[in-house]
Amino acid sequence: MSVSAWIDRNILSLGREMRLSYLPPLMVYVAAGISGLTGIVGTFFVKEYLGLSAEFLAALAFWAGIPWALKMPLGHLVDLLWRHKAGLVYLGASLVAASLCIMVGLISATEQTKRAVHGRAWGASSRYSPANFSA
Repeated sequence: MSVSAWIDRNILSLGREMRLSYLPPLMVYVAAGISGLTGIVGTFFVKEYLGLSAEFLAALAFWAGIPWALKMPLGHLVDLLWRHKAGLVYLGASLVAASLCIMVGLISATEQTKRAVHGRAWGASSRYSPANFSA
């Protein structure tokens, strides 16, 4: 089998099989990829604007990523506890509100937030803890 036949069968055939109905999901994936690139710029802006250490931002990203990592097992748990879904919705809304209040506090009153919650309280262990964010 020649290389050109392999390219035609495995790569170019994807273009021939493309349908207009495939475009919206592909656009979602492209937008997610672009937002990942712009997220890097946003991280550097937040680091400079708030004067936070890279270690603290890494710890913050770790904690912010936990809901995405736990989405599958928690989805299964919600399916098992479906009769209590109203309580789970209120619990989820409360956790989102608490995290938004923390983020607003970090942005609007950085020094007060540093004094109220010292840096070690934000990390799970010394590996993730933002040592440069202490009062």
